[in-house]
Amino acid sequence: MTFAMAALASLLLWAGPQSVLEGEAVKFSDAWGRKEVQELGRMMAQDGIRLHLPGEAHHLISPRQAQAALGTFLERYPAGEPHVTRVTLAGGEPARGFAEIQWETGSPGVSEPVIFTLFVAYAQLSESWSVTEIRVLY
Repeated sequence: MTFAMAALASLLLWAGPQSVLEGEAVKFSDAWGRKEVQELGRMMAQDGIRLHLPGEAHHLISPRQAQAALGTFLERYPAGEPHVTRVTLAGGEPARGFAEIQWETGSPGVSEPVIFTLFVAYAQLSESWSVTEIRVLY
């Protein structure tokens, strides 16, 4: 009986790809809420990402360039509250996944909250998940 319980416990503790990707999405969301652009940059694919912000699009830019663009964008808004609303594995080789994040914040001169939807694409490069695209919709 002890062996069966140990086997069951190891299955419950094993973090599958979905839960690992969910954890990465939460880390991204938390860094976004704190406006930690350097931390966001460390999560990005080193060979470049696609970045789509309201009114501008950047195709395959370096993490450093993406950090600069995100820093300029995030400076316009208070920190706000981001929440991961969905995480999906898409399969493929390399493995791909997507996260959807709702970000409720304010805007200068506006009394109502502003809600953005962030779509974050991931690829599993080597042993970890890296951000390959960030799309921010208003």
